[in-house]
Amino acid sequence: MPPEKKTALVVAVEILAKRLVSTAELRSKLAAKKLFSPAEIDEAVLTVKRMGALHDDFLAEDIARSYRSRGYGPARIRMALRKRGIPNEIIEQTLNGNEEEDKPVFFHESASEQSADSDNAFAVLHRKAAQFRREPDVRKRKAKAVRCLVGRGFSYEDAIEAADRWMREEGTPEE
Repeated sequence: MPPEKKTALVVAVEILAKRLVSTAELRSKLAAKKLFSPAEIDEAVLTVKRMGALHDDFLAEDIARSYRSRGYGPARIRMALRKRGIPNEIIEQTLNGNEEEDKPVFFHESASEQSADSDNAFAVLHRKAAQFRREPDVRKRKAKAVRCLVGRGFSYEDAIEAADRWMREEGTPEE
């Protein structure tokens, strides 16, 4: 007796049981199996969505929160979300919608007018302070800090603002 052929829905549920994926990733994984027609894939994706097991917005928020907690900026988060196949409108909603709830560890109330991204960048500099203090030249120290932040996905303006603030708090004279 030959084994029963799995339906697209069963395979979709198996995929989601292992790891949360976006709608685009699920479609891609089902299509890669080359066992199902596009109509079967569409039906399986719709059924899984109706069951409440597939939410691109929750996945995007989870990914963004994870990247922010590891010290990455909006550009890097945007890139990670696009790579996972999250739609642009959900990406923008995720990046612009919850700035207030994700306060960084080193948030200072006196600087409340500064952006949340700048505050997150400042927190990254605090964590990496020992690395930058090794550089004796003040200008090179600031340049290294800014390059580090821009490389992590922060805007140049936020990086400069965070580096200036960090250097003031370190007591380093600015040139």
